Amino acid sequence: MSKILPKFLIVILTFVLFLSSCRKKEFDEFYGRPETLAEPIYQQLQAKGNFTQFLSCVDKASYKETLSTAGSWTVFAPTDEAFKTYMQENGLTEITTDLATKIVRFSMVYDGEKTDRLSDFFSVKGFVKNTAFRRRTVYYDFVYDDKDLNGNLIKAIATNRNGVYFPGDFNNKSVTYFLSPYMGFAGLSAIDYNFFYPNVSYSGSNVASAHLIADQQNIIAENGVIHIIDRVLTPPLNIDQYVNSKPDYSAFKNLLDKFVTFSLNAEISNRYQVLSGKAANVYVKSYSSLLGFSPNNENYLKADANDAQQSSYSIIAPTNAAVDAYAKSVLLKYWRKRGVNTLNELYVVAPDVIRDYVNSHLYTSTVWPSKFAITQNSLGDVTKQTTADIIDRQVLSNGFLYGTNKSQEASVFSTVYGNINLDPDFSIMKQALLYFNLHLQLKTPSIRYLIVPIPDATLRRMGFTYDPFFVAQPIRGDLAAFRRILQTHIIPLGNRPIPNFTSGAGILEASNGEYIKYERGRLLSAGTQDSVAVAKQTIPVDSVSTTPVNGAVVYGKEALTYTVLPVGKHIEKYGNVPAAPYYNFFQYLFNSLLYNKTTGAITGLTDGVNYTVFVPTNAAIVAAVRAGLLPGNTATGVPNFTATDGISVTLVNKFIQYHIINKATVVSDGEKTGQFESLLKDDNGDAAKINVSINTVNTLQLRDVTGATVNVLLGANDRSNVLSNRTVIHQINTYLKYQF
Repeated sequence: MSKILPKFLIVILTFVLFLSSCRKKEFDEFYGRPETLAEPIYQQLQAKGNFTQFLSCVDKASYKETLSTAGSWTVFAPTDEAFKTYMQENGLTEITTDLATKIVRFSMVYDGEKTDRLSDFFSVKGFVKNTAFRRRTVYYDFVYDDKDLNGNLIKAIATNRNGVYFPGDFNNKSVTYFLSPYMGFAGLSAIDYNFFYPNVSYSGSNVASAHLIADQQNIIAENGVIHIIDRVLTPPLNIDQYVNSKPDYSAFKNLLDKFVTFSLNAEISNRYQVLSGKAANVYVKSYSSLLGFSPNNENYLKADANDAQQSSYSIIAPTNAAVDAYAKSVLLKYWRKRGVNTLNELYVVAPDVIRDYVNSHLYTSTVWPSKFAITQNSLGDVTKQTTADIIDRQVLSNGFLYGTNKSQEASVFSTVYGNINLDPDFSIMKQALLYFNLHLQLKTPSIRYLIVPIPDATLRRMGFTYDPFFVAQPIRGDLAAFRRILQTHIIPLGNRPIPNFTSGAGILEASNGEYIKYERGRLLSAGTQDSVAVAKQTIPVDSVSTTPVNGAVVYGKEALTYTVLPVGKHIEKYGNVPAAPYYNFFQYLFNSLLYNKTTGAITGLTDGVNYTVFVPTNAAIVAAVRAGLLPGNTATGVPNFTATDGISVTLVNKFIQYHIINKATVVSDGEKTGQFESLLKDDNGDAAKINVSINTVNTLQLRDVTGATVNVLLGANDRSNVLSNRTVIHQINTYLKYQF
């Protein structure tokens, strides 16, 4: 037995080894690395032989294992010739470990993509064709040395969101490329590329300042895709870093810094200690959400995880000279009378002005050189500058920077709104315009306005103040009244020229449909003519500014108030004695069932609605009596103002109603013509119409339903364009005839 057992064991072991070798062969065939699978990135570059410098950098950066094993990377690999050029241009004899790490990590993009896919935006819903020109690289800045707002040295880290910080995001820098699929789809060309890289030929296969070598693109590797480039690329600065590094932008940087906060972050402080072995408090440098974006945020909006692939930030950064010139001529123009002489002082008293100035230079979208005139900044303006004004141009890691020797002409400063926005004498009106959202149209350059500012002193006398302590309602006083008054001070100009307020005369429609009048250097409204408490019957025009790009500003010291009197009271004003021009018409009105003798209200006229009243002359009323349209002696034309029979009452009511346009005010300003409904309606409820056939500043002509012509009397002694409660009253040369 002792001799047989070893032989038996030998047979068994031989059989087991045979089975094991068969199993291993099957396992390797199924799970083993296929012979046709391409080598990893590192090994392929090593085999090519002309990437020794790049691979040396990979080794120094400790990325050999990463690029030799499983993964998915896009690598833009510079040749040895590219390294030779780079070292010569930068006066280098060797690549340090720190520089090698920057080069390698910036050359590596997450996810292996061929060139045709690099132009596609990888959204949460999938790839969006030809809408991407950037990709997130492996490189990111970590903790760096900075100074806090008091000038103390601290350790800091840049924010990775606009207005907040997200601990799980490393704030990776992006590489920008200019590939034909995207460039063509976006309507861009060599002009857009060469504006930034004037000494590099545009091929449609450009990665920053490098070219993708034509026959060495899309090299498939086991762990990604290799694209060979002819220049060494290093991580560019972001907008915050670049502006901070250039003394020419120090004045603008000073303004940006006013919106910076440094917040201690315990998690980053601990991570820094673990990685560096040094204990230190690390502060997150963030910019206020009041700005269009955080200049140190490497991400985009993060509405989509990868939205930085399809857009970026932009900044048109003014030089110190540009900031200083604009501050003197615009921002501080009105504040010097209050002793405010610097932008630092202005920030203390009017931080919103500094905010708007900064935001006028920030864009939350990519401003391409060929699209300067159509890309809006954070305030909704397009730049007034051209590429000829640009003295510095940079493709940075989070966007484009254009250095300029001019400040932006922001609409919040250059329009009629700017005269109120920048002048401390009108601070209450400014806050009220903002509160009622009446500022939006005033700061739109394409919409022309006249505006009559109301001084703070006047508004306070009227009982209106601004108190920010009451956050929900900082405007104190009768809000409905204040809004109506403000709207009366805003006059749309349309295509009309700016009136001659010094020696001319005319009537203007305000934004709420009410009217004001001007004559030889004085202004008049429905309320001022009634001599209300704080206003005079007319307001002297102190001066007129025509510098705003969208109109003019007319300065006075009082307010154009509205009247609280009913329309009937203004008719009575010119009809209370026999010689008065409205006398006959008013007597019929006064004795009619339509008139409230106590209040002066006219039945059919509703508060808040606009009307036009046409008052025939006394002679025209006599003619209407003779025609049988009003009660009286048809032979002599003597009116019977007090007739009470049914027919007479009906005649008076119809006559008055047909002389009032409903829901519209028409004046001699050349603006409104066509048919308008009167208050008179037939048995079916259809309104009788009045046709305004001619409307100029000198002629206002009507046609009634019979086709008869009626003229508004616009002579110096006639009572037309009389301002009333949302109503204008005109004297006409004859009566309007109706047919039912």
